Amino acid sequence: MEYNIRMYDYPIGKHVTLYKRTITRKESSTNTENEEETNKHFTKSYKNEERTTDEENHCIKVSLSATKNRIYNIARSNTWDWFITLTFDRNITDSSDYDMIVYRLKIFLNKLQQRSCPNLKYLIVPELHKDNEHYHFHGLLSDCDGLQFSFSGRQDKKGNPIFNILNWKWGFTTATRVTDTQRVSSYITKYITKESQIFLKEKNRYYCSRNIERTKPEYGVIDQDTFLEIYRKDITYAKSISIEVANQQISYFELSD
Repeated sequence: MEYNIRMYDYPIGKHVTLYKRTITRKESSTNTENEEETNKHFTKSYKNEERTTDEENHCIKVSLSATKNRIYNIARSNTWDWFITLTFDRNITDSSDYDMIVYRLKIFLNKLQQRSCPNLKYLIVPELHKDNEHYHFHGLLSDCDGLQFSFSGRQDKKGNPIFNILNWKWGFTTATRVTDTQRVSSYITKYITKESQIFLKEKNRYYCSRNIERTKPEYGVIDQDTFLEIYRKDITYAKSISIEVANQQISYFELSD
């Protein structure tokens, strides 16, 4: 299937990706998230280990973009109550041991679901510290009335109250109310960096509950002038980037409902 436009109709607003050159989409019969999108202008070496430096750098960018897109899609597809940060007391937990901190994160989330928040929804993303050694987590939560919050006595830069999560026993926490799903969806993707992609190779780069929603995209073919003629009045955000090695230009749009 060939397309040059992909549109996600989220609960609040629409997100559109428009390509200058047509993309070929191959669907997996078992997992729609493992779709292979290839550009017919890529050289054959791009698909194997004999890549040029430019092709290798582009491959890293594609992988990074794919991870961010999945996280963004999950975030936009659901309604969230809280944005949280979970850190570790290094006297209790070696936060450079990624497998260990993930194990403790999962225990924390499982206990919440079993004991007090049976309908808990979550999306959790690890962040690598600037020392390229230690980790902590950021996340979005909803349906978590059983979670215990305590006002920290502080506010963020916008004057919103910052809370602590009393249920978290492994270190320190912050939690703020989500007031803008689109904004927080973009914000949480910034923790996925080139460095984290390298350090977390062959490991999960995000964690989400089974009951989250995932919006499926609609695909089509349309020229940009026609798209703008139809949707110009609905556009609330627009951005374009060029990928020279792929001979491709990509435009991103946010549309109001």
